[in-house]
Amino acid sequence: MQSWLTSFFTPRLNGALTRSAPLDSLRYVVVDTELTSLDRRTNRLLSVGAIAMEGSKIRLNEQFYRVVNPSVEIPAETIVVHGLRPIDIEQGSSPEEVLQSFDEFIRDAVLVGHFASIDKDVLRKEFRSIGMKLANPVIDTASAYHWLELHQARLRGLDEAGTERDLYSIAKRYSLDVIQAHHALSDGFLTAQLWQRLLVDLESSGVHTLGALLRFARS
Repeated sequence: MQSWLTSFFTPRLNGALTRSAPLDSLRYVVVDTELTSLDRRTNRLLSVGAIAMEGSKIRLNEQFYRVVNPSVEIPAETIVVHGLRPIDIEQGSSPEEVLQSFDEFIRDAVLVGHFASIDKDVLRKEFRSIGMKLANPVIDTASAYHWLELHQARLRGLDEAGTERDLYSIAKRYSLDVIQAHHALSDGFLTAQLWQRLLVDLESSGVHTLGALLRFARS
């Protein structure tokens, strides 16, 4: 496995988040998860990958990747998606250990994810199960991308934009390489590269503050 997929983290603290904060002043943590299933009622966290950004700068030395052992049976049909074998899960850490470390890593950060409601929902559920709370604002890159597409379409006198919003289709549009699909840290790194480009486009389209961004891209 490539060295940048190594599990480690370096927490950093910033000041309190405000709606007037310029986008280029914020600490972002770009997050991706792998789950037992997509059933939001019963799914459990299997792995979480995250990479920090300061404004549009990706901080490759500030990464987080952990495999979680939720102590439940893993549906065999999902293994071909996330690639985590039973032995990988058995050797994983407890949800409490992972989430306590993750809470330190994301402190004072805006979370970013692609179709982020999936990641947000399972993380909130897992945090609640150990008596903790996920309170960070969450930005959805799919929503940000869709807003930009609509904004550009309207400038051309159109009322509709393209409908493809999956991560890999958008990555292709931005000429971004997919290194390892459906690996939480690899997809997190891909999403960070996408967010880096979207930030430039958002600024060019007149979106300069966290409050303005939250109006259309909050998850």
